Amino acid sequence: MLPLVTALVSGAFAVAVALRYLRKRRPSQLAWAIGLLLFTVAAFMGFLARSGGATDVEYRLFYLFGAITNVAWLALGTVYIVAPRFGRAALAVVLVLSAVALYAVFVPPVDIAAAVDTGKGYPDGSLPRILAAIGSGVGSLVLIGGALWSAWVFFRRRNQGRRALANAIIAVGVFIVAAGGTVAFTGASGILELTNLIGVSVMFVGFLLI
Repeated sequence: MLPLVTALVSGAFAVAVALRYLRKRRPSQLAWAIGLLLFTVAAFMGFLARSGGATDVEYRLFYLFGAITNVAWLALGTVYIVAPRFGRAALAVVLVLSAVALYAVFVPPVDIAAAVDTGKGYPDGSLPRILAAIGSGVGSLVLIGGALWSAWVFFRRRNQGRRALANAIIAVGVFIVAAGGTVAFTGASGILELTNLIGVSVMFVGFLLI
């Protein structure tokens, strides 16, 4: 049931961010809402795979949204905050990554037996796994670095301790998710669902403190 709980938490997180975007219309909030929506869909696909036997489409959607694109969209939101002048370039990169990932994930065959056993539905060195390393790896570095930088900026200001703490908590949550994804990328199983739930919950707490 962990993937379902994760989907519920992430879905609530996405709604909270989307509502804040509707009030303030900041592009960073829209990018975060999209990223969290993708995370929610990926978690729900994981739940369906665990509860009724994994299907080809479920794994492809799980990989596309959970392993490649969701962190990239979250990282785009961070770029809009810490380096807004690079926002358009970052958006172009994320859109290209998403388009290439869509092709890479749905065109080649998937080894469902291997996906269920080790999480490696695509072989090592294949384009989907390369894109996952780029999207999740680089995206996580941007997220963690941006959150820590924001925490430091707020820490140096008077009466901004709460926002500094919030960004530090978000960085911790991203690190937890990234660590679980790194372990799962090696083929280890059984940890990704737990780290995703803990990580997104910690990130949600940090967001609510801002």
